[in-house]
Amino acid sequence: MKLIYTDRPNKKDRKYLDDKLMGFNGDIIKDYCFNNFLYKMTDESGLIIAGIDCIIGGGWVEIISLWVSEDNRKKRTGERLLFEAERTAKKKDCHSSYLYTYSFQAPAFYEKHGYSIFGILENYYKKHSKLYMKKRLV
Repeated sequence: MKLIYTDRPNKKDRKYLDDKLMGFNGDIIKDYCFNNFLYKMTDESGLIIAGIDCIIGGGWVEIISLWVSEDNRKKRTGERLLFEAERTAKKKDCHSSYLYTYSFQAPAFYEKHGYSIFGILENYYKKHSKLYMKKRLV
Protein backbone atom coordinates (compact mmCIF):
# COMPACT_ATOMS: atom_id res chain seq x y z
CA MET A 1 0.00 0.00 0.00
CA LYS A 2 1.31 3.47 -0.95
CA LEU A 3 0.09 6.86 0.37
CA ILE A 4 0.22 9.64 -2.23
CA TYR A 5 -0.33 13.34 -1.46
CA THR A 6 -1.29 16.00 -3.97
CA ASP A 7 -2.34 19.60 -3.47
CA ARG A 8 -3.73 19.60 -7.02
CA PRO A 9 -6.11 16.65 -7.24
CA ASN A 10 -7.30 15.87 -10.73
CA LYS A 11 -10.98 15.60 -11.71
CA LYS A 12 -10.68 11.90 -12.51
CA ASP A 13 -9.48 10.97 -9.00
CA ARG A 14 -12.05 13.20 -7.32
CA LYS A 15 -14.85 11.73 -9.45
CA TYR A 16 -13.67 8.19 -8.68
CA LEU A 17 -13.80 8.79 -4.92
CA ASP A 18 -17.15 10.56 -5.17
CA ASP A 19 -18.61 7.73 -7.27
CA LYS A 20 -17.40 5.16 -4.74
CA LEU A 21 -18.96 7.06 -1.83
CA MET A 22 -22.20 7.62 -3.75
CA GLY A 23 -22.33 3.90 -4.54
CA PHE A 24 -21.84 2.98 -0.88
CA ASN A 25 -24.53 5.44 0.21
CA GLY A 26 -26.85 4.15 -2.51
CA ASP A 27 -26.50 0.62 -1.13
CA ILE A 28 -27.87 1.87 2.21
CA ILE A 29 -30.38 4.55 1.17
CA LYS A 30 -33.08 3.66 -1.37
CA ASP A 31 -33.31 6.14 -4.29
CA TYR A 32 -30.09 7.91 -3.23
CA CYS A 33 -29.34 10.58 -5.83
CA PHE A 34 -28.78 14.28 -6.29
CA ASN A 35 -29.95 16.64 -9.00
CA ASN A 36 -28.66 20.12 -9.73
CA PHE A 37 -30.50 23.13 -11.02
CA LEU A 38 -29.52 26.74 -11.58
CA TYR A 39 -31.22 30.04 -12.26
CA LYS A 40 -29.31 32.92 -13.79
CA MET A 41 -30.18 36.46 -14.74
CA THR A 42 -28.46 38.17 -17.62
CA ASP A 43 -28.25 41.70 -18.93
CA GLU A 44 -29.04 42.73 -22.50
CA SER A 45 -25.64 41.53 -23.73
CA GLY A 46 -26.03 38.08 -22.12
CA LEU A 47 -23.61 38.75 -19.27
CA ILE A 48 -24.61 36.96 -16.05
CA ILE A 49 -25.53 39.56 -13.43
CA ALA A 50 -26.94 37.16 -10.81
CA GLY A 51 -27.52 33.49 -10.21
CA ILE A 52 -28.35 30.72 -7.79
CA ASP A 53 -26.91 27.21 -7.97
CA CYS A 54 -28.72 24.41 -6.10
CA ILE A 55 -28.64 20.68 -5.54
CA ILE A 56 -31.55 18.49 -4.46
CA GLY A 57 -31.30 15.27 -2.49
CA GLY A 58 -33.02 13.55 0.41
CA GLY A 59 -35.97 15.95 0.43
CA TRP A 60 -33.66 18.93 0.88
CA VAL A 61 -32.42 21.61 -1.47
CA GLU A 62 -28.93 22.92 -0.81
CA ILE A 63 -28.20 26.42 -1.99
CA ILE A 64 -24.62 26.07 -3.11
CA SER A 65 -24.21 29.67 -4.15
CA LEU A 66 -26.28 32.80 -4.58
CA TRP A 67 -24.52 35.74 -6.17
CA VAL A 68 -25.75 39.14 -7.35
CA SER A 69 -23.51 41.69 -9.08
CA GLU A 70 -22.94 44.83 -7.06
CA ASP A 71 -24.97 47.00 -9.46
CA ASN A 72 -27.99 44.75 -9.05
CA ARG A 73 -28.06 44.45 -5.28
CA LYS A 74 -30.80 46.20 -3.30
CA LYS A 75 -33.16 45.62 -6.25
CA ARG A 76 -34.71 42.40 -4.84
CA THR A 77 -32.70 40.37 -7.37
CA GLY A 78 -31.41 37.95 -4.73
CA GLU A 79 -34.88 37.66 -3.24
CA ARG A 80 -36.33 36.75 -6.64
CA LEU A 81 -33.69 34.09 -7.23
CA LEU A 82 -34.18 32.63 -3.75
CA PHE A 83 -37.95 32.54 -4.22
CA GLU A 84 -37.67 30.78 -7.59
CA ALA A 85 -35.20 28.22 -6.23
CA GLU A 86 -37.46 27.44 -3.26
CA ARG A 87 -40.49 27.20 -5.55
CA THR A 88 -38.68 24.75 -7.80
CA ALA A 89 -37.50 22.73 -4.78
CA LYS A 90 -41.07 22.43 -3.49
CA LYS A 91 -42.24 21.22 -6.90
CA LYS A 92 -39.53 18.55 -6.67
CA ASP A 93 -40.85 17.41 -3.26
CA CYS A 94 -38.30 19.15 -1.05
CA HIS A 95 -39.50 19.87 2.48
CA SER A 96 -36.56 22.06 3.51
CA SER A 97 -33.63 24.15 2.33
CA TYR A 98 -30.13 24.65 3.72
CA LEU A 99 -27.02 26.65 2.96
CA TYR A 100 -23.99 28.22 4.49
CA THR A 101 -23.01 31.84 4.41
CA TYR A 102 -20.20 33.78 6.04
CA SER A 103 -20.63 36.32 8.79
CA PHE A 104 -19.50 39.04 6.35
CA GLN A 105 -21.88 37.95 3.58
CA ALA A 106 -25.65 37.81 3.93
CA PRO A 107 -26.91 36.15 7.13
CA ALA A 108 -29.45 38.95 7.68
CA PHE A 109 -30.78 38.48 4.14
CA TYR A 110 -31.42 34.79 4.76
CA GLU A 111 -32.91 35.39 8.21
CA LYS A 112 -35.27 37.94 6.65
CA HIS A 113 -36.42 35.15 4.32
CA GLY A 114 -37.09 32.60 7.05
CA TYR A 115 -33.73 30.88 7.48
CA SER A 116 -32.34 30.17 10.94
CA ILE A 117 -28.82 29.31 12.05
CA PHE A 118 -28.29 25.72 13.14
CA GLY A 119 -24.52 25.67 13.30
CA ILE A 120 -21.57 28.04 13.48
CA LEU A 121 -17.97 27.35 12.58
CA GLU A 122 -16.12 30.09 14.44
CA ASN A 123 -12.68 31.56 13.79
CA TYR A 124 -12.99 30.90 10.10
CA TYR A 125 -9.97 32.62 8.63
CA LYS A 126 -9.34 33.93 12.14
CA LYS A 127 -11.98 36.66 12.37
CA HIS A 128 -15.04 35.35 10.53
CA SER A 129 -17.67 32.68 11.07
CA LYS A 130 -19.23 30.20 8.70
CA LEU A 131 -22.96 30.06 9.41
CA TYR A 132 -25.07 27.02 8.54
CA MET A 133 -28.71 27.92 7.99
CA LYS A 134 -31.92 26.06 7.20
CA LYS A 135 -35.55 26.74 6.42
CA ARG A 136 -38.67 24.59 6.34
CA LEU A 137 -40.34 24.95 2.92
CA VAL A 138 -43.60 23.08 3.54
